[in-house]
Amino acid sequence: MKVTTRIYLDAALQNVKSVAFFTFLQVLIARLGASNFEIALSNSLPPLFCAISLAFLTRQLPITRGVFLASGYIRQCAFLCMAFSVLLPNPIPYLLIFWSVNAVAVMISGAQQPAIMRRWVEPHQFPGIFSMNKLIGIVIVTIGSFGIGAILDATNVFFPKNYFVSMLIGCIATFAGMSLIAELAPHEKKPIRFTMVKPFQECDRKIWWMGLNNIGVAMVAPLFIIYHVKVLGLTNTQIAYFVVTAGVLSALLLPLARRLMERFSSGKVYSAAVAAMALCVIPYGFVSQLWLLIVMQGLIGLCQSVYEVSSQSMMMEEAGKHKKEMAYFSDFQLVMNAGNSIGAFVAGALVAALPLWGCFMIIAATRLLFFGTIYMKPRPLPYKQKSVRLRP
Repeated sequence: MKVTTRIYLDAALQNVKSVAFFTFLQVLIARLGASNFEIALSNSLPPLFCAISLAFLTRQLPITRGVFLASGYIRQCAFLCMAFSVLLPNPIPYLLIFWSVNAVAVMISGAQQPAIMRRWVEPHQFPGIFSMNKLIGIVIVTIGSFGIGAILDATNVFFPKNYFVSMLIGCIATFAGMSLIAELAPHEKKPIRFTMVKPFQECDRKIWWMGLNNIGVAMVAPLFIIYHVKVLGLTNTQIAYFVVTAGVLSALLLPLARRLMERFSSGKVYSAAVAAMALCVIPYGFVSQLWLLIVMQGLIGLCQSVYEVSSQSMMMEEAGKHKKEMAYFSDFQLVMNAGNSIGAFVAGALVAALPLWGCFMIIAATRLLFFGTIYMKPRPLPYKQKSVRLRP
């Protein structure tokens, strides 16, 4: 099987997992009676444990098939435990615990996969591969979210067992995709030695700037769930309309974004996506009409797709400038996940003190502030003239 075929099949299967397992997971948590703080915590804890894994564990593991498979097996067990915990009387704590365990394992495979791909793929091919992966994901998520959302609504009488069946489908898909990439990993045995590590050694100013932007991007996710499910009471099918609209727009315009990256650079397209997402959330708390929410979510989803592809392309472009490649991938993912965790936690604090429309306004202003930090040049250190003693 060709390398690109494996990569595209893995992308397809991982997106089946995403739509079957995660698209409605936040909706499930809200409908199980979670508080606003627990919803924010469900967005904050997984990336927090991802960051801990990246800081102290992931970078110390060798890139081998055995390590990649072991992390995949732990990830699979955590997925199954999350699915079965839905059937318990009080599932929220168990969901959060096993989701955190999954986050530790998924970062091992998530950080190793780019390094494995770089052994088989030329750097100039990555924008095309990432764009194709995104298009595959858009098609699957667009069709699957609408289909699964409609099925979940039709089988609501079996709640939460209907969600349990959907999550099992996601478990099978992610295991199959992981097995495809594992065959590309080096078939060798290397000793594993754990020592004290210093994270952030491969971080430069651009990574910190992207991490700040990620904080702003992550702040809206829990607020969307609270607004759509707890305030407006939307059904799964209505929420699926958001995913479908974002998917159609992304499928139509992502090839254009790819050409713009090739012409102007990934960094400029990334900057445009970040600024556009900040502007899109300003009026969000004042909107309750479904058709207008669909339009706004479509635009936000399009910007999110461009943001993800351009940031991945920037990561792979910058990797060649770092001698410790695995440490660079770990630090990059560490900063991004730390931003996700901080953003969701701050959103939980905001929603406890302010109305939702005020939260969206503050988030938009914060995003623009973080985005503007790239133009702030660091002040040079004052020059100290060395004193010279003259000999008589």
